[in-house]
Amino acid sequence: MPFPNTKNLAHFDPRSQLIFLNEIRADDIESSFKQGKLTEIRQRLSTIYHEITHWADTVGTLWGNEYLKNVYHAYDVMPTVNRPGSEVNFHRFLDLHDNDRRLSFSDYYRTVEGNGRKHTLTMPWRINFSCGIEFNSAGRPDEQKPIIFVRFGDHFTERQLVRQPLSVAALLETTATWSELSTQFQTLSVLPKDEMIVDEHLLNKEYGDRLYAPELTLYSAPVHLLAHYAKINNSVVAYQLGSLVSLVCLNLVGLHFRKLKTPSGLEAWGGRVASFTRTQSRPFAFMCICMNAPLWKTGMNPLDWVNAALSNSSLPSYGEILDHAVATLKGDKSYCERPRMAARQSYLRKLGADWLEWRREQGNAAIDYGHLAKTHLKTPVIFDATETSFLMFGSKFDAKLFDATEMFDEEASLHSDLPPGRPSFITRVLWVDSHRLRVGQARRGRCHQIARALGALLPGSCCRGMSAA
Repeated sequence: MPFPNTKNLAHFDPRSQLIFLNEIRADDIESSFKQGKLTEIRQRLSTIYHEITHWADTVGTLWGNEYLKNVYHAYDVMPTVNRPGSEVNFHRFLDLHDNDRRLSFSDYYRTVEGNGRKHTLTMPWRINFSCGIEFNSAGRPDEQKPIIFVRFGDHFTERQLVRQPLSVAALLETTATWSELSTQFQTLSVLPKDEMIVDEHLLNKEYGDRLYAPELTLYSAPVHLLAHYAKINNSVVAYQLGSLVSLVCLNLVGLHFRKLKTPSGLEAWGGRVASFTRTQSRPFAFMCICMNAPLWKTGMNPLDWVNAALSNSSLPSYGEILDHAVATLKGDKSYCERPRMAARQSYLRKLGADWLEWRREQGNAAIDYGHLAKTHLKTPVIFDATETSFLMFGSKFDAKLFDATEMFDEEASLHSDLPPGRPSFITRVLWVDSHRLRVGQARRGRCHQIARALGALLPGSCCRGMSAA
């Protein structure tokens, strides 16, 4: 199946809530798993759970719940998009576009200097942080929308190598990468002890090296920030703690932001601190919690460390925050207007609450195949490399209620052309930031035809070949 970026091993599209695999066949995974050949599928299995975590973070967090409301409100407009006067609702497309644009911020916020020397865990980057502001859709600086930048510099000269915005997408990649790592360690546990020790050492080195790949700083920026303030030099521990803090931040509500203790070191940012709080910036909350956290000591319990960091930040515990989020998801009866789409939205919200409740009970943000004993936890429809839809390991996901082909069509309709002689509505409405939105011809029917329309989308969360993540 063609993908928006052919360099991707896998891709989760948040607008359709579907997962696509580029180089993975479902029958290979199912067969090897049943035969216990876990080490043979270790990389592929971890990639799948990376993407499943993106799905779970979208359907099963308070951030994701609000994002999907924007998505489904846009879908509400589609049946009437060609009717005179329908333009009064086109602001929903702009709202969705702005939300997508701010997930990881536009490319021009990120800078990478070439010709830098290779850095490693033993020769790490220098790191510092700064605060800038966004440009709005009209191209003007907006003081009400500040951005945190993580700046990486040369170990010896301190020359800046990368400037990476700290974004919601970065928090999502932190939880997904921890699921990926957890899955890999889980598969290694079946090996003989000596072999397992060797492979675990190699795995630690591999992920440690990735932390210093300039092209992967979207994945690593939150982990670097946390490790810097908690004085951690173990990449696996940093990812585990980072995933817990990220999951918390994806489930904070207004009261939490108002109570959040701002570290004294951020006073230099002046009024922008109040703007972070007012806009309920989840990356800002992540930074505050990490700065308020105690130093990490070998042998500490990860959840105890997180709860201490939350207490120091004047926030409730991990369990209390997630309990409140689960209750909010279960009690939210706000749906879109189209009955069939509203049923899907309701179904996903219920599944998301189940996943979040399980992650709270586990005291772990990771999603790996340890969930299989819990039959109420349902993984979604996935399309493999042969364009075949499948459900992982007998998942009881209701594929009739949430029809994947229909969701292909619904998502593609956001980018389809109108009748001959009229411009696409996406051209009429989403004229801003046009270098990132390429209008494509979406066709209904075969999956691969619809998938081509995804090329017009702002990129979703994906597993890049270089990172296997």
